[in-house]
Amino acid sequence: MITRFFLALIAGCLLPAVPARAENTNLTIGFATADFTAAKAAGFEFAEVRIREFMKLSDEGFVKYTTNCRATGLSLTTGYWFLPTELNVVGPDVHLEAITNYLVKALDRCQTLGVKIIVWGSGDARRAPEGFAKEKAFDQLVALAKWVAPEAKKRGIMIGAEPLRAAEANTINTTAEGLQWVEAVNHPNFQLIVDIFHMTEEHEDAAIIVKAGPHIVHIHMSNPHDRVFPLHADEFDYTPFFKALHQIGYHGTCTIEAKTTNLAKEGPEAIEFIRSAYAAASANHGNEK
Repeated sequence: MITRFFLALIAGCLLPAVPARAENTNLTIGFATADFTAAKAAGFEFAEVRIREFMKLSDEGFVKYTTNCRATGLSLTTGYWFLPTELNVVGPDVHLEAITNYLVKALDRCQTLGVKIIVWGSGDARRAPEGFAKEKAFDQLVALAKWVAPEAKKRGIMIGAEPLRAAEANTINTTAEGLQWVEAVNHPNFQLIVDIFHMTEEHEDAAIIVKAGPHIVHIHMSNPHDRVFPLHADEFDYTPFFKALHQIGYHGTCTIEAKTTNLAKEGPEAIEFIRSAYAAASANHGNEK
């Protein structure tokens, strides 16, 4: 596996990454949760599954887990918590064989569950040690992504780089940095996630969404104030975010990654709000042309 890793480093990937867009404002809305039954009952179209959790299971345990997931009838379209905290992928003490063995197993299990998009956040795993050069950390992340992207492609899976606020990671904190990562990897199965919470925490202008548009394959949604369910237009100015998504013709998956104390009530409200807010932003953007 390490040999393949270095071959990926040398060869690189030369295919352009420009996913097609259609002119509509439909979003497929899911919820990041482990309670798939409750998510389905609340009206979500898919669940974003916690990869780290099922990776702890034995093979027998994973078979049972898969059976139970399928019984809920809810699609597990996306996955997050990709890498465990203890599996550092940057720094002077990176164990490539352990990393590649883990990733192959994770990709295989995601394929079994039907996961189509893996969100690569995992801030602790990509945290560079104090004093370690940021440029070296970036090069390591690029090299690993160049190895994992072709492996994901074999299984029909997209890897989405997720920028995380500085409080959660010290590498790839902004959408602009995430775009640099994606462009450096240059592979169609390694693209970009945008998260309104992290963008807000890092004070990013929504214009970066337009710049990164051809590479955006998934979005995370929340009310950035306390990272709760988005429910009302007056709680936060969502308009720039949705206008930018409309401008790039985004119509893909949207996961609510947020807290709620009443999923049965707030789930349907959040779904309706996201759809109406996106439609309103799209209409306003059309009127401004």
